[in-house]
Amino acid sequence: MFIPSSYSVALVMMLLGMFFWGSWPNTYKLTRKWRFELFYWDYALGIFLTAVLVGLTMGTFFGPATFWKNLLSADGAAWTYALAGGVLWNCGNILLVAGVALVGLAVAFPVSIGLALVVGVIGSYIVNPSGDATLLFSGVALVLGAVIVNSLAYRAAAATRPKVSGVGLWVCLLSGVLFSAFGPLLAKSYSTPRPLAPYGVEVLFTLGALISTLPVNLYFMRRPVEGPPLGAADYRRGTAGEHAAGLLGGFIWGLGTTFTFVPMAMVGTALAYAIGQSNPLVAALWGVFVWREFKGAPAKSGALLGLMFLLYTAGLVLLAVSFRTA
Repeated sequence: MFIPSSYSVALVMMLLGMFFWGSWPNTYKLTRKWRFELFYWDYALGIFLTAVLVGLTMGTFFGPATFWKNLLSADGAAWTYALAGGVLWNCGNILLVAGVALVGLAVAFPVSIGLALVVGVIGSYIVNPSGDATLLFSGVALVLGAVIVNSLAYRAAAATRPKVSGVGLWVCLLSGVLFSAFGPLLAKSYSTPRPLAPYGVEVLFTLGALISTLPVNLYFMRRPVEGPPLGAADYRRGTAGEHAAGLLGGFIWGLGTTFTFVPMAMVGTALAYAIGQSNPLVAALWGVFVWREFKGAPAKSGALLGLMFLLYTAGLVLLAVSFRTA
């Protein structure tokens, strides 16, 4: 199986992981009026199929150790941690979408992603300490600041401020808690007596996400936070392009997962998790330069976006050098 041989290769992989994790929402934008609950079925299937494909290629054809041998030889605790991590991430992801619908992007992202970034990195570092803690957490603080500033830029650009409901805030908080838990669980899956390799972790992680999609997404289809309830017939009425967009979104997210999980054995879970969770920077770049979301926005939004990019860049630099000074 392919494992990075140097930190420079691992760093490039983690930055690619951040790019792919921040890019997959573009596939949903392409569907226009397709409801997210319907999109999510194909997306969840896509991330699992991508993990299997990566395991059968990158996890099999490079070096004597193979993905299948490791998967079958790993102990039950490692399997449990990886599956549970996928379930918690998936529930947090669906709740984040619900939170955006209830309170808006400007509130949902700093509450959910901000909480997940800080708590997840702390938890991952406790389970598997690696790197210079001062630089690592300083980088996390700057990235968190960038997430908050990015949300302020969206709020300044909005014609009307979203109504902030108490229920919506609790949904976002729960989403952040669930997100923050998967990093430490991944660290545990790498540190059992017979641990999983990254490719096995990814397959089980995405399998947990796929399995948990059934009850959680069905619930939101029947009791959506906005719009009328949905049924199986609504999914079947989707066009080939809409279903393909969901699978493509899952494929892109799956690649991001590969490039984030594979370096973890070298750099530690906390660093890889922190860089991967910096993906709102990439999403913001798509929004500004491709989707023109800030076209005609007031000067305040532009200034905030500039500050956001500076904070992100500084934070990523600190994260990158935190491993070299370990």
